[in-house]
Order: sequence, then structure tokens, then C-alpha cells
Amino acid sequence: MILVSQSVERAATSASDDAARATSLTLVEFGRRQPVGTKADAVFFALREQLIAGERPYGETLSTNELAQEFGVSRRPVMDAMMRLEVAGFIEIIRQVGCRVVVPERRMVREHFYAAGVLDGAAARLAASRASEAERELLRQALRGSRSAARAFDKPRFEVANKRFHTALLTAGGNRRLADLAHSSWDLSDFYLQRRTPDDLRRSHREHEAIAEAIARRDPEGARDAAEAHLARFGEAPILPDDDPES
Repeated sequence: MILVSQSVERAATSASDDAARATSLTLVEFGRRQPVGTKADAVFFALREQLIAGERPYGETLSTNELAQEFGVSRRPVMDAMMRLEVAGFIEIIRQVGCRVVVPERRMVREHFYAAGVLDGAAARLAASRASEAERELLRQALRGSRSAARAFDKPRFEVANKRFHTALLTAGGNRRLADLAHSSWDLSDFYLQRRTPDDLRRSHREHEAIAEAIARRDPEGARDAAEAHLARFGEAPILPDDDPES
């Protein structure tokens, strides 16, 4: 059983520490740690992590009674969390049937990554015009991490380097609202990208290099196009349940 009260206390303390550190648009680690104030918050964040990690597979039926027992809460916080997860795109609530983990379909994946690409493309265009040498160095540092992780097919380490690269990109763009919108798409992106292959990691690293190179040579249109193409590619990638990732 997951004790929600303990989860709330730990997360609240952690969130307070984080808030003291992240006070400006600098290179922060855009992780999924969030301030937790209620039992519904704790259930929502815990379930979201499980869904992103693939611990609750696409199409799995979720029992609110079983989840309430697992988290040591009543059904009300679980239902509140479920409604938030439905809005976020992770589950669907079907009347007289129950709750089910979303099974990604090509159209929803394509539309998601197209939108994400537009946001990152706008940030890359801004970065190419205004990024400082220090901000370009942060991009290069992230690339060094993703290069070694891609070669080793170390997905957890690549995910960290990937987040650092996109965080550095958004920071270099200098537009807080744009960064917030782009960041809000990351969780669903990770939910869709559970079946990444070695070739995909290497290709993503090369695409990151192309974005960074366009920013370094002060090419706004080239940076935008490279960033948009990088994310839009996932809309057609073999990542859906019926796809063969090796084909």
C-alpha cells in the first residue's frame, strides 16, 4: 500500500526546496516533481508516473476501488485524480464501463507532436537570434550527455540528457510563456514514447545536433525548421501498440 499522507509530506517539502532554487528562467531541471497539497494530488502524480513509465499498459482497465486500496484513500480522491488524468490525455473514462489507459492512435500522436514541434521551433528561432555563448554552451553540454547515452542505448540517461537539451533550448529562447507551454507537453510525449529503439535515440541525438548547429550559426529559420521536424517525426514513428519497432 502507498501511504498518501507520507507522499504528500515528502513532495511538499521537496517542492518548497525547488521553489527556492528555481526563481528565474535559467537552466532548471524541468522534471515532473510537483507541489502536492491533497490526497487527490498525490494519487494523480503517482499514477501519472506509472503511466509514463509503462507500468500500467495501454488499454489496461483501472479499478477505482483497487486504486483506493493501493493508495490507502477513499474513492473520491481517486476519482478526482482520474478526471485530471483524462483531461491530460492519459486515460479515458467510459460511462458504465470504468477507466481505461488510453491506447494511442496515429492521429492523436501526430497532432500532439506537431503542436510540440511548433512550440520548440518557435523557441529555437528565438534562440538563434538571441542566445548567449553561455546558453549555447549549455546546449553543447546536453549534447555530450545524449551522445554517450544514445551509443550505449541507456534510455534513462538519454531521457535526462534529452530534458536538459530541450530545457536549454527553451531557456535560450528567452520566452517564459513559450517555455511553459512547451514544457506542458512533455509528460504526454513521454507517455507516447515508451517504445524507443537504439536507432531512434541515435537519430534524436543527430537531430539535436542539427538544432544546436543552426542556433550556433545564428540561423533562425534553419533552427526553427530543424526543431519542428525533430518533434513532428515522432508523429509518424513506429511507436504505437500495433507497430513493429524494428521495422
